[in-house]
Amino acid sequence: MQLISLPVSPFAARVRIALYAKELDVTVVSPPAGWPLSRHSLGPIGRVPVLICDDGVIPESQVILEYLEEAFPNTRPLLPQSLEERARVRLISRIVDLYLMPPIVALANPNARETQHVHAMADALGVLDSQIGGGACAVGETLTLADCALAPALFAVLVTGGRLGVSPLEGHANLERYASRIEQQEEVERVLLEMTEGLRRMEGG
Repeated sequence: MQLISLPVSPFAARVRIALYAKELDVTVVSPPAGWPLSRHSLGPIGRVPVLICDDGVIPESQVILEYLEEAFPNTRPLLPQSLEERARVRLISRIVDLYLMPPIVALANPNARETQHVHAMADALGVLDSQIGGGACAVGETLTLADCALAPALFAVLVTGGRLGVSPLEGHANLERYASRIEQQEEVERVLLEMTEGLRRMEGG
């Protein structure tokens, strides 16, 4: 299998965390030449990440994560045993996708209405702060799909805040503690380093 990925993309990063945690033999590659001008060279949606399997192409990061859970049941599980904790994992992932990432993506546009999107980002962070417990990870003590989604998103939050001259995690004590704890997870640390290096290259450093 191959994962078409970009180092700094939080969506691609979440899949890489899962691949490293499960120790799957998947080759991480860059998008093909001509992308993103030729968007459909990456399948029906045309966005990173894309998982290329023997049976076809799977787009959308959260779909890929769920596929990996079901396709490789004998590897390290990234969903908890209890239904309640599984629901929390999926809730955190949904909040990241629906409420946190859209304003971050919008703020990457220099023509964005900054105040509106900063408020939306802060609102999403407040909701996430209320969902994070005191364990080592987002839900309990072990790495889950919630961490795959949240840790790279917080990297993007901090990068966005630094660019805007704001401290987005200030006042969100649970998220601040989480951000420092989750870096201690080997797979997360590896991906955050990849994102940092990718950002440095993008900025010409």
